[in-house]
This record gives sequence, structure tokens and C-alpha cells, in this order.
Amino acid sequence: MLYVIAGASAAVRSSGAPAAALFAACTGLLLKTLWLNRWLFLGVLLDVGVVVAVLTGWPASLY
Repeated sequence: MLYVIAGASAAVRSSGAPAAALFAACTGLLLKTLWLNRWLFLGVLLDVGVVVAVLTGWPASLY
């Protein structure tokens, strides 16, 4: 649900889109570390990619 909020804020070009995406990715990483399973590895990579994209300043339309 957090990624839906981040996507909606990016769609309307809100200034809060990077913060919403970062919050969604960090929450996802936290949950994936609590319930560690090898099937969740792709999700970890995607969340790390979103964190890197936000921290390096990519445009919100790319994440």
C-alpha cells in the first residue's frame, strides 16, 4: 500500500514522492529482514534500488 501512495504522489508530481518512496522501500526492507526467506531476495534488490534511486536524486518518474 505504501508503494501505491508513492506511485500516486509521483503521478501527480507531488514534492513528497521521494519521501514516500523512501519510506515504502525502508519499510519493505525491514519487513523482509524480519521474515527472511530466499524467495524475498528479488524484493530486497528492488527495495535497495529504490533507496539508491531516491538518495542519488533520480527523477520521481523513474522509481
